[in-house]
Amino acid sequence: MSTIKKFPVAKHLSDGEYQLLLTVYANHNRSMGLKERANYTLSDIVKVKRNVKEKCLEVYYRNGDWWHYSAVDGSWY
Repeated sequence: MSTIKKFPVAKHLSDGEYQLLLTVYANHNRSMGLKERANYTLSDIVKVKRNVKEKCLEVYYRNGDWWHYSAVDGSWY
């Protein structure tokens, strides 16, 4: 049982997957300019899917964009 309070679209993730999401999200967010960040807040995430084959999380945003958040090296693409 997890003791971490997860936001609703990420409740299905394991604690490790959730930490990956938050860590890669933070790095991804810091790579953007302030104006662009407005479209990529945590509350703009509408779906998170596991992609076991590629060892990543697929993170979908309200604006229609989605990114792979890699468990291998912490990158996003």
